[in-house]
Parts: sequence; structure tokens; C-alpha cells
Amino acid sequence: YPFESCDGTKGYLSCRRKPSREEIAEAEVLYANWNKEEGR
Repeated sequence: YPFESCDGTKGYLSCRRKPSREEIAEAEVLYANWNKEEGR
């Protein structure tokens, strides 16, 4: 997420969490299709 601090510096904040088994399975399907389309 983009943010701006009190002193005016700007940056990004990363907020991560462990994915569920279902989210991993969905991502694997997406990446497999993507790689197939890219010819890998």
C-alpha cells in the first residue's frame, strides 16, 4: 500500500499473510495457464 509519513517521505507498505490451501491451488492453476499461454 502506498503511504506518506508525517515528515513527507513516501513509500510502500507490504502486508503479508500465509495463504490458505485453496488460495495456493487457485494460484497454481493461474500460473500453469499463464505459462502454457507463454509457451513455457
